[in-house]
Amino acid sequence: MKFIKNVSFEKWKINHPPDHDAKLYRELYPFHVFERIDFDELIIGREQKIEFNRIYYNVTINNIELQERGTYNTTFEMSTTPQSKTQSWKNRGWNLQFQIIYTKDDQFVTIFTKKDDPSKDYVKKFMNGNFQKLTNNRSLPLSEFLFRTLLLHLSEGNYPNGKHDILFPYNEIGERQITEHPQFKREKLDFAPIFSIERELWICYSFSEEKAHRLAFILANQCKSLIVVYCNPTYTNHQRCKHEGVDILSLYEYADRISNEIRKRYEGQIRFLQNHLNSQQIYDIEELKREIENPNNVIYEIKKSDLMEAISVMKIIPKDNLDLFYSLVSVNLINAFLSKQRKNKALNKKEKNLFQNMYSFKSYISDVLTTYISKNDSSIPIYIKDDLVIIEMLGYQFSFHNIPMNDILKKYELSAHNKEIIWSGKKLQPIAPLLLYYSRALRQKTPDLIKE
Repeated sequence: MKFIKNVSFEKWKINHPPDHDAKLYRELYPFHVFERIDFDELIIGREQKIEFNRIYYNVTINNIELQERGTYNTTFEMSTTPQSKTQSWKNRGWNLQFQIIYTKDDQFVTIFTKKDDPSKDYVKKFMNGNFQKLTNNRSLPLSEFLFRTLLLHLSEGNYPNGKHDILFPYNEIGERQITEHPQFKREKLDFAPIFSIERELWICYSFSEEKAHRLAFILANQCKSLIVVYCNPTYTNHQRCKHEGVDILSLYEYADRISNEIRKRYEGQIRFLQNHLNSQQIYDIEELKREIENPNNVIYEIKKSDLMEAISVMKIIPKDNLDLFYSLVSVNLINAFLSKQRKNKALNKKEKNLFQNMYSFKSYISDVLTTYISKNDSSIPIYIKDDLVIIEMLGYQFSFHNIPMNDILKKYELSAHNKEIIWSGKKLQPIAPLLLYYSRALRQKTPDLIKE
């Protein structure tokens, strides 16, 4: 039997320049499987069945060739046979021909696919908003890969002097003095942010908001400024890192921080990631309008992916009327979800208390209204009376109770601009998902469509 030594992504990085354009793709390779392949010339053409993490990898060596420079170039085929849908999601599927280069003393040099790496095609389709092939090959590793790819693309465009995947040794003293959190002890390990500018700025990522805060507690003192970007918000109670110089941002917020145009360009990609690479339904504006006016259902299901989108969007201060409508339908959806939870007798007291944390949306809508009123733009009617706020937009009336009041909102309530809006009687919470989809459809058109 003949096994290649030191087959790992870490070794691949050592053997290649830091800016190698294939680094993102190689990180996805199953190196733990490669190191288990028998490269004995006596078994060329014979299938090997390798089990790793309960996944079966079928490997066949096609040929082994000694090159003039003294290294071996070996071609092999590898395919996978998942045993369940869960395995298919947690592990990327393979059906490719690889080439691996190694020395005469069996030391690993490099590995690549015989033809173009399909990951490159995945990235192209993802960035262009063509999701169908990605849905057909969906898996958690692919989802995380696309998340990292989008984050890196956004970061490189915004910080041209930054670098990808630079390993920083653990700094015992720290770049700044920050009290260690008792629940999240600092790991005295070297760390490589996905993007960095020396120790001035680190950009890291975590798929969930809760884990993003945990990572921030651990890394906060290792750089002067830290941004941790997450994909999926956590709407139950968890520890939040509030250290100065630390920002925990959703992908929506991070893209919006770069520019409003960038966020709008990649909202489809972000939703696709939040929905675990499941296909996204395309809605027709006119059909949606008709169903909103004459609903087919008494109440519409609020999908988890829609809720995550709404929670992310509500934190962003609108830049224009297109954004404002998006914020209103998002908050309306959150309000509808919480109303349903309050009526759910199956929830225990602890679960109900956890959902109470989502009522922070009222402070966000307060910030949205404050910003809008401060612009002295009266094109969108807003009515404030005691604990009631009504905003009228595109023929829909969004009403909220107990919004936190500040000096600007109180002053507006007493001003001549605060004209009474008589409620039409149409409840928007039962059709909250339809309004969210309608807002999405509008955002794919020109902003002029949403002007009053």
